Amino acid sequence: MMQEQIIQFLKESDGYISGEEISVKLKISRAAIWKHMQELRAEGYEIAAVPHLGYRLVVCPDKLLSYEITSGLGTRTIGRQVVVLDTVISTMDEAFRMGMDNCPEGAVVCAEAQSKGRGRLGRAWSSPKGKGLYFSVVLRPQVPLNQLAQLTLMSAVALAEAIETTSGLKVLIKWPNDILFESHKLAGILTELRAESDQVKFVVLGIGLNVNSSLNQLAPQATSLKLAAGRSFNRTQVLQAVLRCLDKGYARLLRHEWPTIMQEWLKHSATINKRVRITDAAGTVEGEAVDLDGDGALLIRKDNGLVVRKTAGDIFLLR
Repeated sequence: MMQEQIIQFLKESDGYISGEEISVKLKISRAAIWKHMQELRAEGYEIAAVPHLGYRLVVCPDKLLSYEITSGLGTRTIGRQVVVLDTVISTMDEAFRMGMDNCPEGAVVCAEAQSKGRGRLGRAWSSPKGKGLYFSVVLRPQVPLNQLAQLTLMSAVALAEAIETTSGLKVLIKWPNDILFESHKLAGILTELRAESDQVKFVVLGIGLNVNSSLNQLAPQATSLKLAAGRSFNRTQVLQAVLRCLDKGYARLLRHEWPTIMQEWLKHSATINKRVRITDAAGTVEGEAVDLDGDGALLIRKDNGLVVRKTAGDIFLLR
């Protein structure tokens, strides 16, 4: 894409780069360069132009653009294809359609806003335009269904690592997949799958991360990176960090390094050694969350000493 190449030249130049130099490199006319510069400015790029010096990139827009996301990403699987949409009902729906259409593994679909973003158990996810990261990834892991909980927990570890690296915040994971900062929800993960005869065809991994949202744009008991850290963040840079950590974590999972990933999850856990109440189709269980098992299920010791295993459910941390 011509505009992508122009932006790359501007980023790599030390100061100004002449229109003639760009013209020679891209084999297009100076008039075509001027037209592309106008289109880039319309997308939100601030580009200075000085006679006899050329062009200089001043500011990149706070806007998700596929070529900005993939520029220098360096991942092996996640981010092979990146689709950026303006407003969608849900990136989960879009990614599921892509999965059905045999998109490459690691394809990412993200949106500036969602009209009906959703989290676990059908809950709504607040998705104000241009303030957060709302994206879904299509994966095709060759694993049995009973091990898919490992994928969700790995994703939580990767997301926590990316948040800590980019923000300096110390976050915790509430089983199975909520990222908390000081007991306030910062991000959530949702997984949905298509399977046939106990064989996983593909998994859609959805992530919602509150980045620059203000308090009045968030659900009760939620927070954002901006509120927690006291500064705004470049959403593209945060997204790139998350995709890199997911890519690394997914490769580790496929190399059967689940025991190590599980230990990292336990270090971040806001749930283990806490009294919890969990409700699922089988009813409600209350007791102490004591550990994860080999498949990533939560082990709860009831007051009578019996340990029960839960792979999903609505969980509350009790005081």
